Amino acid sequence: MKAVVLTGVGQVEVQERPDPVAEPLHVVVHVDVASLCGTDAHQFEGRIDSPFPRVPGHDFAGTVVSVGEGVDGSLVGQQFAVKPSLPCGTCAACVDGPSLDCPNKKLIGLWSDGCFAELVAVPRVNLVPIPDGVPIWGAALLEPFAVALNCIDRLQIKLGDSVLVLGQGPIGLAVARFAALSGAGRLTVTDVREEVFEVSRAFGATDCLDSRTDGLVERVLEMHGGRGADVVVETSGAPAASASVIDLVRKEGKASFIGYANDLPGIPVVPMMLKTATVFGVGGNGGRGQYERSLELIRAGRVDLSPLVTHRFSLDDAPEAFEVASTKRDGAIKVLLEP
Repeated sequence: MKAVVLTGVGQVEVQERPDPVAEPLHVVVHVDVASLCGTDAHQFEGRIDSPFPRVPGHDFAGTVVSVGEGVDGSLVGQQFAVKPSLPCGTCAACVDGPSLDCPNKKLIGLWSDGCFAELVAVPRVNLVPIPDGVPIWGAALLEPFAVALNCIDRLQIKLGDSVLVLGQGPIGLAVARFAALSGAGRLTVTDVREEVFEVSRAFGATDCLDSRTDGLVERVLEMHGGRGADVVVETSGAPAASASVIDLVRKEGKASFIGYANDLPGIPVVPMMLKTATVFGVGGNGGRGQYERSLELIRAGRVDLSPLVTHRFSLDDAPEAFEVASTKRDGAIKVLLEP
């Protein structure tokens, strides 16, 4: 099979790899559509530790082509979205309970080879049925929305809360949409790209700010009566944005960190204590129904995915796809690979 391989920082090759085999309780999925995530771009850029060579990718949907022992053969030919966190198979949760409760889950594409290939083997439990009305390419965009929903679940936004979202990549846009659906009042977003703000406004943002503006912190505080926003969510993975979160949240407010890279600063503990702020780290999609609920919101028309997809590439064109996703050139938001 063809597979996209990161062979080093900034180096992408398309290689021939052996076809995977379905082990017990696993299936082999033909990858119909996969999407590049910020994590994939950060691997490409060297901002996240990743062993090389590595087949990246974790956000995808596809068709089951074979099943292992213990899996119903009727799944062959059916299309599914696929949860990307692989359970360990040996802990108490895996042995005695739902394996998706496994505390040792590892993201494919980062700790093991991922989905930027024609075929990939995954546990049967990771398959999520795609409801009628959701296109296969839409099911390949679920990870940002599941992560955003996990964040919103933790923050418990109240009607009328002021919410500030730093970064308007796919996760930041998803957070903005779900914050709007949760009843946020003033919903402010920041990014370095003006062109993405059209989608932000369609998703419910009331104020869109260029994060390169001098005095951004002071401007945001002024917009919120000098006290900061009730809720601040950092999604960009940019060091400067991460460092500003506690300055931007009001006293006794709530903050969440989603954007991830190796070069982020530590949380300023004393300012956090003085503000009595509640800080949530969101390290993934939660694995407790966020995928299924995101699919339902898409099926019900609460989320319009079409403005997010800006570029589509074949596997053979993966080097260009990574360059576009990394530089965000030509207004890139979501870049799809279609094996």
